[in-house]
Amino acid sequence: MSSSSSLLLLLSFFLHVVLLFLPSIVVAEVESPASPSNGTTIYDLLPQYGLPPGILPDTVKSFSVASNGRFVVDLYGPCYVDFEYLVYYAPRVSGVLRYGAIGNLEGVQVRRFLVWFDVGGIMADLPSSDFLYFQVGWITRKLRIDQFQTVHSCRGSLSPLGRVKEVARYVLESIFAPQL
Repeated sequence: MSSSSSLLLLLSFFLHVVLLFLPSIVVAEVESPASPSNGTTIYDLLPQYGLPPGILPDTVKSFSVASNGRFVVDLYGPCYVDFEYLVYYAPRVSGVLRYGAIGNLEGVQVRRFLVWFDVGGIMADLPSSDFLYFQVGWITRKLRIDQFQTVHSCRGSLSPLGRVKEVARYVLESIFAPQL
């Protein structure tokens, strides 16, 4: 990787961290949609905030969004969804919704190398591009947005047999898939 590419990647990372954790001028100037009214679903609301509807599974029981952007989503139960990585949703997901970003995210984990990591935030490029950025600890992971455009169904919990299958899948992916 050339030094200019490395510098660009580093600048992009810092820009996304700033957008996630600090109020920005761009975010402050964008008018936020009102709190949900009767008939509005979370899947209708997310695109109004510049986020794809498929970042949440199809098992949303209820949700609320406060005027400060704080939201709570209750699911019918725990949920696992396969994206580029296996994602776990707790029965309650919460965070702070801002245009193009979710900060202080709780209740979402991603599995990598057989270990579960908390997802602390999700960011979209402004203006919109083909990528979403997921904050996992100090690492930001860039994923294609197209896998989040449709709402996905949960695949249920991981039974003992399901865990064995996941380990086998991980091993095969590690051997045959290109390393990221």
